[in-house]
Amino acid sequence: MKQPTASGCVLIVEDPLIRRFVGGILKREGHPVAESGLEDALQTLRDAPGAVSLLITNAPAPFLEFAETLPLIYIASSPDPALADRFHHHRTLRKPFRPADLVLCAAELAPLAEVHPVR
Repeated sequence: MKQPTASGCVLIVEDPLIRRFVGGILKREGHPVAESGLEDALQTLRDAPGAVSLLITNAPAPFLEFAETLPLIYIASSPDPALADRFHHHRTLRKPFRPADLVLCAAELAPLAEVHPVR
């Protein structure tokens, strides 16, 4: 099921091993992917918000200022449902997860960036 993001890349903010794993899965599905550390990711979202259509992270709290407009896939071994619910569009994947579940979440959320662009 190839469904690239609507208007920007999938931004993965995770530890390097998870970034490569998640990025590899999504690239095979046709999604443009960028991997980043926290500070660079925040700077990108503030300076060029349209460049990102989906955020994937295990630490969504620093991104709450974008919770109304940026779709989120929250990947964690013990996710905090209250934190995830602060994002208007989100899915949560508990580690370990199946690649197919990641692909499904990305297909559901990435197109929402076009409907609700990040500002």
